[in-house]
Amino acid sequence: MYLLTKDEGDLESGAFASVDDDGTPIVQFFESKDDAVCYNTMLEAIGQDISVTEIDPDILDKFCGVLGHAYTVVEAGECVIPKLETMQHVLIEQSPFTDLF
Repeated sequence: MYLLTKDEGDLESGAFASVDDDGTPIVQFFESKDDAVCYNTMLEAIGQDISVTEIDPDILDKFCGVLGHAYTVVEAGECVIPKLETMQHVLIEQSPFTDLF
């Protein structure tokens, strides 16, 4: 499973989350690295400087649950395009919860 972080391979650097119409941050996890890279490339094209990081799928609930954020899992081959009008760059700091992972 993959997600976008500020620094490649570093969950503690912050996870990228888009924001839905209600203002709720949503972390997107990707089953496929290729799909995560594709989404990241689209974000880089509009000035977002983030990286693809692998995460153990068994800790998704813990990762987002402890931080209080919603998440979605993008299935392999599913095309996801950032919504420019609602997209915000939210870095979710994980460092206080390092011992949980």
